[in-house]
Amino acid sequence: MYKENPWITIHSLLDQLTNENTDPIHRICQPLPDFDRINLGEIEAEFYSETYHDLSRPCIYVGGKFTWEQTLIDHPEIRFFTYVGLELEDEDFKTINTIRGKNSLTAKGFRIGDWDQRAAPDPNPPSEVNVEPVVEYLKGWLADGAPSILIRCAAGHYRSAATALAAHSMISGNPSISAIRLVLAGYVKIDSNWEIARIADSMLGFKGNLYSAALNVQRAFAERNRLLLKGTTPEELIYKLKDIFDNPWDQEQALAYAT
Repeated sequence: MYKENPWITIHSLLDQLTNENTDPIHRICQPLPDFDRINLGEIEAEFYSETYHDLSRPCIYVGGKFTWEQTLIDHPEIRFFTYVGLELEDEDFKTINTIRGKNSLTAKGFRIGDWDQRAAPDPNPPSEVNVEPVVEYLKGWLADGAPSILIRCAAGHYRSAATALAAHSMISGNPSISAIRLVLAGYVKIDSNWEIARIADSMLGFKGNLYSAALNVQRAFAERNRLLLKGTTPEELIYKLKDIFDNPWDQEQALAYAT
């Protein structure tokens, strides 16, 4: 499949969508633990490998408890690290210092619970009070030149993915294009955990576009898998994903799909 369809061209196609005439825009990469990589098979193996090891442009890494330490080891260019879920504890800083040395990362954790309209309320769900510090952290990252950053949560699929979408949108200025990059990045599962994006949207001035993109990530992820399994080309894949975000579902439709 890969020999017939050069997935390496996906990056250039995405760069064309964002009309980047200078430096290529940031990548998004989700380092996959071995069991996820095995489940996904070889369909996108070359694309994942190229994305993870390409140091020609900064990257937003989306991680979880099984991948964050190895990602820091593999990528010394990462200068920012945040845990969207809990505040960082002494053990976390000890691990970071062992891997990277002291003062090599701007590291911070934020206590934000998981959120899902289909489940019982989390004791500390996303709110303006706890999302605003995350937004301010990302603004500081952007002001510092937006170097490579690792954003993690527990599983590495939900809160971290929603936060990565917000971060990349701050660079691209186009949440729909950032969402396509997120969908292609790995095993993202924002599912109905889009509340972080909804709250951050107004704080970042996206006028509903960030929230809309987050609502449609799950549908685009399923379409990505459908296309890859049937056989497709990079051009068709990008076209189909772009069509989803150009013709988005609202929250009611997205929630019905996720249920």
